[in-house]
Amino acid sequence: MARVMLQQKKIVGDTELKSKLSQSHNVSDLTQLRQLLLGSEFDALIELQREFSDHSHTSQKISEVISEAIALRAKQDNSLTHALAPSIEEAIHVSVKRDPKRLANALFPVIGPAIRESVAEMFNSMMQQVNQLLENSLSVRSIKWRINAFRTNRSFVEVMLSETVLYQVEQVFMIHRESSLLINHLSSERAIVKDPDMVSGMLTAVTDFVKDSFVVDKQQNIKSIKFGQLNLLIEVGPHAILVAAVRGITPPDLQITMREQLEELHRLYGMQLEAYDGDSQHFPDTYTQLRRCLVSKDKQDSLSIDNKKPIPWAAIAALILFLGLPVAWFINHKLEQSRWNNIVQELQAEPGLVILNHTKQDGAYQVKGLRDPLSREPEQISSALSDFNRAIAWQWQSYYSSEAQIVKQRIKTMIDPPQTVITEYVDGKLILSGEAEPSWIKALSTKLPLIWGVQEVDQTNLRSSRSIEQEMQQLIGSIEAVVLEFAPFVNKVESNQYGKLSEVSNWIKSLLTLAKRQNVKLQIGILGFADGTGRRSANYRLSELRARNVQDALMQYGLAKETMIAKGLGVYSKQTEFTKVIPCTSQRCVVFEVYPNYR
Repeated sequence: MARVMLQQKKIVGDTELKSKLSQSHNVSDLTQLRQLLLGSEFDALIELQREFSDHSHTSQKISEVISEAIALRAKQDNSLTHALAPSIEEAIHVSVKRDPKRLANALFPVIGPAIRESVAEMFNSMMQQVNQLLENSLSVRSIKWRINAFRTNRSFVEVMLSETVLYQVEQVFMIHRESSLLINHLSSERAIVKDPDMVSGMLTAVTDFVKDSFVVDKQQNIKSIKFGQLNLLIEVGPHAILVAAVRGITPPDLQITMREQLEELHRLYGMQLEAYDGDSQHFPDTYTQLRRCLVSKDKQDSLSIDNKKPIPWAAIAALILFLGLPVAWFINHKLEQSRWNNIVQELQAEPGLVILNHTKQDGAYQVKGLRDPLSREPEQISSALSDFNRAIAWQWQSYYSSEAQIVKQRIKTMIDPPQTVITEYVDGKLILSGEAEPSWIKALSTKLPLIWGVQEVDQTNLRSSRSIEQEMQQLIGSIEAVVLEFAPFVNKVESNQYGKLSEVSNWIKSLLTLAKRQNVKLQIGILGFADGTGRRSANYRLSELRARNVQDALMQYGLAKETMIAKGLGVYSKQTEFTKVIPCTSQRCVVFEVYPNYR
């Protein structure tokens, strides 16, 4: 057939062959030639050529099979989706820019449930926070509500609100959004109903007044109007508005119920609402959706139900046990934490210990810090608190503390002072006083620079033991050089002699103090003498009285009696078995002698 058409085209040309032929040729001859060559098929070929050259005819043929072709291509791969995506996105973009309200109205039934789910999630989070604030409520009714919340898998606050909140939806209005005309109205039996058409008109007027009088977004709508105990809840859709008149405390789920029913009305009557002409007879079945919004709650009904139901003691006991275990664990955890905090505070207050970090891992406690070698053992501190029985892992690093208590211990450890040396440490300064061996004093020059925390040393009052002995010898010489002269036959101390006795008493006191530091016992001898006149027995008695009177006088200056030996030796002799060479001019005198290590 194709070869015949090509041959025919060569012979007769295209469809405009008649116009190319000369007007002189006979048309009937051409017709006869066509009939001879092709017969009736020639007309069909000419018609087929005309159809392919006509674009409108091609478009009509493609439109008859385009849906089947798209379906078959979509089953093969995703190339059709990728090819159409840019065009669809651009079409949506242009549509939103031209008329965003139209797209919003189309998506209204879909966006509503998604937003409601998101709001419900946020509301559940808020309810959990409120639930924590009411955890301490332990009345009988609250326990019942907790059991109900546990049984129905709801929060405590949600159950409490549902059991105590009192409300009544008195009227529900369905109003056409564009014309503000009342489509339908439903009221409860106890409600006082006025003109519903007037209510819908006034509501529209209030909405327009707010938008015209204040700077607000024109696309936003009033959600509620409250007047005393009456609250008007308003839900706005693309073509209709639902208004609920609630008396009392508005339940939290009523707004969601109204939104769901408004979405249901748009789904069922979307086209009728868009073409609404004022005739409400087109919406005879909207009472079902409005009746779902007409809900109420009576306190007496709740109380009567509470009175009829028995008290679930078993559930209460189970709830107490269920709540008691976490509370017991919490209390035990807090007590253990408090004991541990006490240990940490004791360690931080201990001189020579510095706590860098303390943690708890896998039930065991760890302490990291710095410890001076002279500080107390940390185990002693923790074991002192017998109520803490957890294992503690210690990680200490050595350091030298500058705390006064540790520095004092370090001083005693380093220099080991004798009992005759007094050490004082004040603000980094070491003060040494007393007497010590020369070798010990000499060794201080090498030990003091090694004592951490000592910044300055004062040795002004530190003396060697050799100088003490010299001072003692000097005091002994001064005491033994004293001679108290008496008049003949006089044994009492004269008033002019008391000044000398006061000086002697001071020397004796200083000597006794030095002897005590050197661990030497001393006693002072008080020896009385008389001249050769008179009988010998009388002279002994007179010398004895003189010595004892001087002893009594020294006791008045604070000297103890046991530290002195008073003895009368009779006639004065320059050399006796008791005395040394003593210059006594009158031979009527009292002299002193010092007896070291006297036994």
